[in-house]
Amino acid sequence: MAQIPPSLQDLINRFNQAQAQLQSVLLRKQQYEAELREVEKAIAEIERLSPDARIFKNVGNFLVPQSRDAALQELKDRKELLELHVKTLSRQESMLREQIDKLRDEINKELARLKGGAAEAAKGGG
Repeated sequence: MAQIPPSLQDLINRFNQAQAQLQSVLLRKQQYEAELREVEKAIAEIERLSPDARIFKNVGNFLVPQSRDAALQELKDRKELLELHVKTLSRQESMLREQIDKLRDEINKELARLKGGAAEAAKGGG
């Protein structure tokens, strides 16, 4: 069996690395989206409460009282940060998908070139 040329092996390695990076990005994006949904639910619940409602924040093993407005502001800030993370990861996802598509095309071209060369060698050796 023929040895894989170093140029093809390099393309395959880069392809595998890009796929691993994409999986990592997708996992982090999924985690941020889940947290974002939780934050949005919490904001909706707190907004339904009266302005003088007692709210408690979980800090380690303790529940600490917090004003409704402070809790809302903290959640809205967290929501903004999470949305920024999701947007950044979506851009990374797009770039990685493009990179993977280009690498896939390069690998297929290299394989076709190698198959063509092997077919030519087989014909010539006839």
